[in-house]
Amino acid sequence: MQEKKTVTSLLEEMKSDISSYVVNTLGIAKLEGYEKISKGSATISFILLMFILGFQFLGFLFFTLGFYLSESVFDSFWKGFGVVAGLLLLILFVLFLFKNVIKRNITNSVVSFLMKKEDNEVDFSKIKQ
Repeated sequence: MQEKKTVTSLLEEMKSDISSYVVNTLGIAKLEGYEKISKGSATISFILLMFILGFQFLGFLFFTLGFYLSESVFDSFWKGFGVVAGLLLLILFVLFLFKNVIKRNITNSVVSFLMKKEDNEVDFSKIKQ
């Protein structure tokens, strides 16, 4: 024969279930936060490395262009490197003109990265009980 449960024992069971649910939910949120931070730091590290290498590449490219223009085109160092400096100034001016668009794209990509659900994540709000 099945034992009858009292209201007190049912409330204690519910309290235990709710507290374990809250602890588990907080644990899941903490692990998801660690996952986002680790993926974000890996992405930032990769982008920083690519930025450093790209900066060095562009530096050598512009030095090479400056020497080429100096010796082959203008026969003057100051003219060749002056053209390269003007080209760099033009690039900086164009970047300054489009700074709001660039900032908005970066902001949108960061927000979409943080809000993106992974393929293996389960949306528990859509599960019927």
